[in-house]
Amino acid sequence: MKYPAFRLNFGSPGLCPSALLGFCLFFLTFISVEIANAAPSADLTPADSSRDPAWLGPESMFFVTDDELCVMELDACRLDFVSLSRGEILQSVSLGTTPNRMFRSGNRLFVTCGDLNGEVIEIDLSARKINRRWTGMHSPWGTAFSPKRNILYVSRRFHGDILLLDLSRSPEGNPDSPASIPFETVLKKTLPVVREPVSMAITPDESQIFIANLLPLSRSNGPTVSCCFSILDTEKETIENRQLPDGCGSLRDISVSPDGKYVFMVHTHGNHRTITSQLFGGWTNRNGFTIFDRERNGTCTYLIDDFQQGLTNPWSIQVSPDGKLLAIAIGGNREVGFVGMNELTERMFRDMNTVNPNYVFFFGVGSFSPTLVRVKIPELSGIHALAMSEKKTVLGGYFSDNLAVFDRIEAPDRVQKSELGLEWQTAFALTETRPAILPLGPAPVPDSIRRGMIAFFDGERALEHWHSCVTCHPDARVDGMNWDLLNDGVENHKNTKSMLFSHETPPNMITGVREDGETATRAGFIHIHFKKMTEPEYCDVDNYLKALKPVPGIALNPDGTLTEAAKRGKRLFLSPKTGCSSCHHGKYFTDMKMHDVGTQNESDFDGMFDTPSLIETFRTAPYLHDGRYLTLEELLWEGRHGETDGNFEKLSEQERKDLIEYLLSI
Repeated sequence: MKYPAFRLNFGSPGLCPSALLGFCLFFLTFISVEIANAAPSADLTPADSSRDPAWLGPESMFFVTDDELCVMELDACRLDFVSLSRGEILQSVSLGTTPNRMFRSGNRLFVTCGDLNGEVIEIDLSARKINRRWTGMHSPWGTAFSPKRNILYVSRRFHGDILLLDLSRSPEGNPDSPASIPFETVLKKTLPVVREPVSMAITPDESQIFIANLLPLSRSNGPTVSCCFSILDTEKETIENRQLPDGCGSLRDISVSPDGKYVFMVHTHGNHRTITSQLFGGWTNRNGFTIFDRERNGTCTYLIDDFQQGLTNPWSIQVSPDGKLLAIAIGGNREVGFVGMNELTERMFRDMNTVNPNYVFFFGVGSFSPTLVRVKIPELSGIHALAMSEKKTVLGGYFSDNLAVFDRIEAPDRVQKSELGLEWQTAFALTETRPAILPLGPAPVPDSIRRGMIAFFDGERALEHWHSCVTCHPDARVDGMNWDLLNDGVENHKNTKSMLFSHETPPNMITGVREDGETATRAGFIHIHFKKMTEPEYCDVDNYLKALKPVPGIALNPDGTLTEAAKRGKRLFLSPKTGCSSCHHGKYFTDMKMHDVGTQNESDFDGMFDTPSLIETFRTAPYLHDGRYLTLEELLWEGRHGETDGNFEKLSEQERKDLIEYLLSI
């Protein structure tokens, strides 16, 4: 990765005192980085055990007509067709399993569902019935469809690839007798992307598909740690990966403007190279979005927070069908942000000020505040779902099971004067800032687990709302970055740990400084969020974390059994030939002890580290306490982790593959 000289671009005719502060932060955080093509996945679902049939969980939605919405209900495992004018659910389609994402193409709707033996369900929107199912996929997630090619593109989140399914090979189903088709029978090609591809968007001309990869695939002790978005050329069937600025993580959603000129994506921004000693002004975590200009082949990244108030976990982003308004659903703050597209594109052209296609432009905290209108929606909790039509903008509250309906919002250009008499371009005047609130059912009454999940996702539990627990722990797992948390000294950054089984496998933290999960929960809110909660609230979070369930391994057979290679790998794992089970044994694959395995680096105070569980190893990269290895192969064969007396050198190539296969099945 090359780093060219810093570049600054000033577009404001004057600076008031607050703008001067913005300029200072802007200068410190603005960076122009040459993009390197990376060679070769939402926190979008909670643990199954946190669900109850009484809850709906609107996660995503789209307009079927000007008055009717199709809402994907994550917890209820169904689709609801909702009339806005009548304020009621007209019809429901049961999916039979947990949905992940959905994609509409004309009268066809594709919904990805499940994890181990996942499937894509095709629904006829005219008949409102299931037509076909393509089965046997592990963790199918994002989808896109090209009618010209009759190809369905499906991302497998935990495999880090895109399946190209040729639907011309697939028998047609019908609403009375849906066909169930093994996906291998229609598989045309598999293309690798980066890591956890969770969202996809296709251009109007179907020439390109843009893919949001949730997590970085970078050594977390390296020079650049950030997510990539991928560009799939549908004609050549090739992939190009483009890296975002250092610190960009949790890339949750991606969409293309109706005219196909711009691609928008939302993400967090971790200031992971600092000491986490405070939160003021976005010291530790920030939030933003990136625009990719297809014609100029360059990107602008803007942080959307203002100086004293974060917009925690931007979740969804979309442009209105007429191309005039951009909306950003804020998952952790009960807010939505609106931007006029004319003003946004003018600002982007001014800020980029180049036709060089190999640069990323990054603008820091406060730089975007005058361009964004924030609207608080206190009735909604967990604003994930977003839909826009010519006449309305609708947001969905995942935890509150309700919708907020805005009438048409206009975005006229407007100039504002400061107290000093200076003028600058601002956002726009909302014609209606109070939406109508539409419940989807009875108000949900959360139990302890659900209350804990709400607290885990809630950015308002942190000082100035800069982050939530899920910012650094998507799905309560890992963000792929190193952090200096001050619980064991300073300047010794360590990799984020998964919270799966954190209460069952004490001690906690990599250096074992918290004696158990309960202690770690309380310390996290006090020392990371800089806010205290009540003891019952802490207990709720403990119960949510205890209720987490692992995703089955990616190397398992669809029925959950070990493959023949994994069986051989298991025998190797348990044998003295590798010695793996001497530390990784029992129900959780850990002896719950501290060990020195020779991985201490120059910033560590000692070399004693907690033995991690190996469950879900396939989704916890990078590996070791400082994230120095990207893959299990690197960890074992390059890092020789756990090797004694050269035992790994004695393994044949097939034995090495078998051992990896078993680790990926745990």
